[in-house]
Amino acid sequence: MLDKILTLACALFGLLTAVALEAWLRSRIKKDAATADTYNTVRNRNAEYWSNQYLPLLIMLAVVAAAIGFAVSPWNAAVFFGGAVLCFVSVILGSRTVISGSISSSSLAASGDIRGSLKTAYRSAAVMGLFVSSFALIGLGSLFFFLNTGRLVSLIASFGLGASITSLCLNLSGTAFSGAYALSVKNDDYTDYTGMFIGSGADFVETYILSACAAALLAGVGVDASGVTSTFTVSAAIKYPLIVLASGIAASVLGILAYRGRFVKNPAAGITAGNYVSAVIVILVALYFSKNILQTYVYGFCVAAGIVAAAACGEIAKLYSYDGLMFRKHVPDARTIGASQSMIYSLSIGMISVVIPAAITVAAMVISYKFANFYGIALASAGICSMTGICSAVRGFSINTASASEIASVIIDSDESPNPADVLLTASVRTDVIGKTYSAVATITTLTAMFTALSITADSPAADLMSTPVFLGSTVGAVSVFVCAGLIIRSIRLTATVLRERLDDAYDDEKHINTLRGLVVLYAAAIIVPAIAGFLGGINGLIAFTCSVTVTGMCMLFAFNDSGKYFDRMATETLGNVIKVMVVAAIVFAPVFIKFGGVL
Repeated sequence: MLDKILTLACALFGLLTAVALEAWLRSRIKKDAATADTYNTVRNRNAEYWSNQYLPLLIMLAVVAAAIGFAVSPWNAAVFFGGAVLCFVSVILGSRTVISGSISSSSLAASGDIRGSLKTAYRSAAVMGLFVSSFALIGLGSLFFFLNTGRLVSLIASFGLGASITSLCLNLSGTAFSGAYALSVKNDDYTDYTGMFIGSGADFVETYILSACAAALLAGVGVDASGVTSTFTVSAAIKYPLIVLASGIAASVLGILAYRGRFVKNPAAGITAGNYVSAVIVILVALYFSKNILQTYVYGFCVAAGIVAAAACGEIAKLYSYDGLMFRKHVPDARTIGASQSMIYSLSIGMISVVIPAAITVAAMVISYKFANFYGIALASAGICSMTGICSAVRGFSINTASASEIASVIIDSDESPNPADVLLTASVRTDVIGKTYSAVATITTLTAMFTALSITADSPAADLMSTPVFLGSTVGAVSVFVCAGLIIRSIRLTATVLRERLDDAYDDEKHINTLRGLVVLYAAAIIVPAIAGFLGGINGLIAFTCSVTVTGMCMLFAFNDSGKYFDRMATETLGNVIKVMVVAAIVFAPVFIKFGGVL
């Protein structure tokens, strides 16, 4: 009973805090003619973004649900829709501050209140983080506490796939929307970050849900194969991650409210301090309940390993941020060498940067595995995802301050030093890499847990690397990551072409920005490619595919995250999203390939 009360109480605490922050934010909007014009412009762009989402999303959900209902079971199809609705509702509620956050921050900066501007941008982003984590926890709790263990394990992957596909649609079209503006706007206009903000929230809630799903699928492993002397049950192993996630919401609230906009010259310092406070709280709670529910501290150590790895990778990533030490040392100013050479320098730094965060992340997963087998990896993922509220706030803060900086640069004619727009831009750059790195580590650990869950479910380790199904599955997985990355870039370019035409024609509203240009193929690939790997190689080919996608994706995510402004938009919250859908789809349809095998 205590676990149910704690989960519900923390979820409600997060929701109430989000509502209170939203009301506070709306009271901060400065009412004048200039702000009204800017507000209406951003609101219209936000409406245009959402108008592209509903029909394509419904069509995609209907097609996949029909496939699940036919190939797996109608119950799985129903739960699939539940996960999709949960993700959509949490994101659309959290995104209501996407307009007021940047407008309020820019107007406060224009009035000289930089500290208030930073605080407003952060709390605006926190609304998204708290909404998505709290709603996700309520949905997960409904499944975990009211379904018996066997029923839950059979349905949980379908629930995660529903959330993943919704996140995929919102995320990829959001990246295309904001990326197109970044490529097209002129000096007297500003990039619209609506899509990127919404996509970021969708990415976080998806990973949050999948981490709990992975823990549920691997709970039996935690009981049977951990090698730890314990008497806990599978039911307790399933519910323990929910307690960790619940404590993360309460800890995130405390960390969010502690930020007061100090450290104007280095806002990342104040925000990182809040992250660390939240992390310590989660670790202590995880250790306490690990001992009291699972009879040993071992499982709390797994949670701590994931959180520490994410924090360490975030600190390393600061060196590779666009104004970090490594960039300043090795990448010349674009004004002296040109944009094309600057892109080459940036990409080289990003590729080299993969070594340290990959090593830290893998080390955390190995340690967690030593403690509690594959279940330990799922707990490490849940530990990172428990901080979704505050990590999403950090990522959203970087997006809000970037948006506010561009708006401020258009509406402010100021000679003061430092210029408010420059201060906001610096804040964005120095925190952007932190939020993306937390998201990347959470994505990678979650993908690894899901991949191992597929292997355990299928009872097939796929150890023979040179067998035709395994070799074929590995190749398809690695190639698909690069192809999907190329399709994302192509979609941004196609969308930018239409936007540029509209902007050149004095904002001709007749030229509608279709953020789905070039994305239909990508949506289809996310579902069809895993099916092809399974069709050709059977379950062994499917397992090899998910392993290859996970490892290749890990390297790509870290590389693009640290490659500067030219590449980072296609990293964690876009390419990572596609990979997660592929892996979850593989798990959902695995029973088909276990039963019928492959053609090779």
